[in-house]
Amino acid sequence: MNKLHWKKGIACGGLFLALLGLTFYILLSDQDPGKLWTALGQAEWSWLAVGAACMMLFFCCEAKNIQTGLGLFGSPAPYASCFLYAITGFFFSSVTPSASGGQPMQLYAMYRDGHAPAPGALALLTDFFSFQLAAVFWASVGFFLHHAQLLRLGNGVWLCFAFGAVLNLLVVVALCGAVFSPRALPTLWGWLMRPARCLFPQRAEGWRRWGEKQWKDLRQCTRCCRTHKRQLGKMFLTSLVQLAAYHSVPFWVYLAFGLQGQSFWAMVGLQGVLFLSVSSLPLPGAVGLTEGGFLLLYQTIFPGALLPSAMLLSRTVSFYFFLLLSGLFLAFRFLRLAWRHPAAKTT
Repeated sequence: MNKLHWKKGIACGGLFLALLGLTFYILLSDQDPGKLWTALGQAEWSWLAVGAACMMLFFCCEAKNIQTGLGLFGSPAPYASCFLYAITGFFFSSVTPSASGGQPMQLYAMYRDGHAPAPGALALLTDFFSFQLAAVFWASVGFFLHHAQLLRLGNGVWLCFAFGAVLNLLVVVALCGAVFSPRALPTLWGWLMRPARCLFPQRAEGWRRWGEKQWKDLRQCTRCCRTHKRQLGKMFLTSLVQLAAYHSVPFWVYLAFGLQGQSFWAMVGLQGVLFLSVSSLPLPGAVGLTEGGFLLLYQTIFPGALLPSAMLLSRTVSFYFFLLLSGLFLAFRFLRLAWRHPAAKTT
């Protein structure tokens, strides 16, 4: 039996690695490795290391907010587990359109660790809420500091920025309304149960009872928000630090090329404008749009000869490198679970 589970682990792990390889082939097929190596040779690696450290701070802040959320809603978790949830969210958000796969996979990882769906969902919702508000904040700072430059680029840039800001705010409002409304989710679940009773009559009643239990737990958790406003404020501040670290990567690339004259906050805000403009569009990792937007927005920041290299290094430090690390880490963990967990059941 253990041999069978070992073979199953190899097969599942091999499938995951194949999907991981296909993902990177799609995401990186348009990138020239030679140009990346040339850019690395031109840059001072110590500043790139600072950028990588800021990305680690990005993950640490995400893990802290998840830990705060789970503790707030009665399902505390160790920081190491929350760091794993942060890595899971980054990877699956990066490889799915509009970052749609991150939260479901995080919720699944929490469920496997013994967290009930209601506190897990609310922890992710509060983290998502603070993250989106922080994204709008930094984009607004960037637009305030660079409004003359952005408006000179034409109506297309302004429309993308406005569309991204409005869409992000609408998503936040819609999700909060759905979760915190006492009737929205039960009504939706009732609609889903109607075809389920016809298609799966033996399971429909069990699903209905499960749904009613989740809504009861969810309502109990939402009451915590009214009495823990300070913790929610801390989560928002943590998200501000998280996105400031993430948006600062182009600034460290700027210093890596020996350039001077731009302030840290101005470049964080400009990157915030780019992030908000492309993050909601239905492309995995906003690949292509982010690179093109970088070349457009930073053409007055980097000299023309360095601009393509700066774009490659910025995306490598803030996206491709950590996407590779997170994918390999999750693949390794998947292999361990596939080999060890089934075997444990047989002992």
